[in-house]
Amino acid sequence: MKVLVTGGTGLVGAHSIHALISSGHSVRAFVRNRDKLERVLAPLGVKVSDCETVEGELGNSDALRQALSGCDAVLHTAGLFSNRLEDQALMERTNVDGTRSVLTLASELGLDPIVHVSSILALFPPPGAVQTADDPVRAPSSVYAATKARAETLAREFQNRGAPVVCIYPGAVQGPFDPTFSDGPKLIARYLKTGNVLVTQGGLVYTDVRDLAKVISCTFESGRGPRRYMFGGNYVAHAELHGLLTTITGRNLKAQRVPGWLLRVMGSVGDVLAKITGRRSPLTYEAASVLTTSVPSDDSPALTEFSIQGCSAETSFRDLLQWMLAAGHLREEHVGALAEPSTQAKTIR
Repeated sequence: MKVLVTGGTGLVGAHSIHALISSGHSVRAFVRNRDKLERVLAPLGVKVSDCETVEGELGNSDALRQALSGCDAVLHTAGLFSNRLEDQALMERTNVDGTRSVLTLASELGLDPIVHVSSILALFPPPGAVQTADDPVRAPSSVYAATKARAETLAREFQNRGAPVVCIYPGAVQGPFDPTFSDGPKLIARYLKTGNVLVTQGGLVYTDVRDLAKVISCTFESGRGPRRYMFGGNYVAHAELHGLLTTITGRNLKAQRVPGWLLRVMGSVGDVLAKITGRRSPLTYEAASVLTTSVPSDDSPALTEFSIQGCSAETSFRDLLQWMLAAGHLREEHVGALAEPSTQAKTIR
């Protein structure tokens, strides 16, 4: 297939381009900056000349239509993440209006499939002990999650009309060669720099971007109609993460224990202070809730259908830390035993 990819300069988009090309598809990337795409793809062993490029903005419908024309399918990964209230309007335009434009034009042009990378946060809090792809869309309070929920609502409206929209729900996406060095890896880096790991109620689902890219590439089959796939990845309790990081690095990392209820209270206080001062709190109630009440995800439909064996949490975190060391985000003393030559591992699978 000839696939248009939006958001190719992001973590998910770049790895997906690599996976699509490896699977025999041809790729056209819709980007704002071709030079940036070249820099992002290079560590993955992909040359920018390996795919077509069309420069433009999601808000420019003429440029987007031109990019979609002549393609068989589209992968929509473009999105903006920010915790800043001042970015709300920009996230609305990018995450909601941009998604609406891609879905509308792709449907008009008859592309099949139309793959939309959503988020577990659009379905949070989960109604049961395991999160599934058919969980209802929620109404989160954080700016970013709220825009992802509205984008997901749009995608499901197209699905209800029979459009071949495929929704995929990752959790906290992480992996090597992250051009954005997103908040999740930054938190892990902070744990290792301070030597303190937060241990509280519950855990999180960590999505290895390489596994996610494989799942995404497998969805590109026409004639199958609307579908949804949960793909959160490895659920790791916070106490388990503390043990995992300790084992991988060989360091004596301390467990900073905070009860879940207290963390949520701290988040509520942060919300109140944010309203009073107009400044975003580093911890919101919703963030505390995600940290303390997330549940495992049911990825079995995707894993079974596509015959994918996801990597273990240990492999995912080991490769992440090795990349952060190589990229200069961490120093040798932060990763401990991983800095030894015998522990080095290839991180592109």
